[in-house]
Amino acid sequence: MDELEDFKDKETMNFRPDGVQALFHLVLGIIFFFGAALTFAGLASALCSYLAFGEMVPLSEMGGLMEGLKAYPIILKIFVFLSSSLPLIAAALLACIFIKATPTQFLSLEWPKNGTWFALSIVFVIVCLPLMGVMLEANKLIDFTQWPELYNWLQLQENTNNGMYEAMIGEKNAVSFITSIVFMALMPAIAEEIFFRGFLMNTLNGLFKNMHVAIIVTALLFGVIHLQFMKFIPMFFLAVVFGYAAYWSGSLWTSIIAHFLNNALAVGQLYFITDGDYTKAMEEGTNVPILASGILIAIATALFVYIHKHSTTKTENFYV
Repeated sequence: MDELEDFKDKETMNFRPDGVQALFHLVLGIIFFFGAALTFAGLASALCSYLAFGEMVPLSEMGGLMEGLKAYPIILKIFVFLSSSLPLIAAALLACIFIKATPTQFLSLEWPKNGTWFALSIVFVIVCLPLMGVMLEANKLIDFTQWPELYNWLQLQENTNNGMYEAMIGEKNAVSFITSIVFMALMPAIAEEIFFRGFLMNTLNGLFKNMHVAIIVTALLFGVIHLQFMKFIPMFFLAVVFGYAAYWSGSLWTSIIAHFLNNALAVGQLYFITDGDYTKAMEEGTNVPILASGILIAIATALFVYIHKHSTTKTENFYV
């Protein structure tokens, strides 16, 4: 896996970049992300405020705009896509263009070459999803109340995020469900996987020369950027699972499908089980008996060891 004599973009690159260049690419991608986030947030504010209220609201009033858009679920979904998902895609693609790398190669966007490892990676994800409950209980062991100001801020963030998810559901009809699947499940899965498992994990692997470290650091950044620290451990765990799924299969489409599956199940639960109550969805969705959790942990561990040892399609390092 470490020897890649022919692994290069033959059209635009004459050599494989090294660790120093990987660091430069990482910094470049982060700069592109913040630039794209600012640009698309301004676009989202202007466009969505015009669609909802007939006037353009500047970026400086985005907080109030988001609150007002709760009455317009579909426009709110478009706003979140433009301001949150699109910058991730744009940053990864801009970084590829700047460093003259083919996006499908650099971001591992080629379809899985081996159906067996693709299927086993998806099975691994499915087995791990119910373990989110165990991770949430572990997160609850952290007593944030000993830092009152931090705890109050975390609670505010949780309530804000939960309220946003519930507002995007809107009326429970076919149009609302389809748009929720697209904007709350599919687009976030594509965008987050392209940036985190496609761009970040690749550059961090080039920097550290160790995919395990790259997967873990990427998962930490994934958890931090969501600003949902009351659920940080479950989100970190899920990101690690997605990382290994992409790594073992050698394709980002594996983690995109896995991520979409997780998001779609959450959307379906909000529509058909908890009547749009996000807090209730989290509580009921993580309620797995201890015995069942133990069996799932054993199965997940066995799958992890087997796939990691035998997979023949692991992601190859783009860097020297």
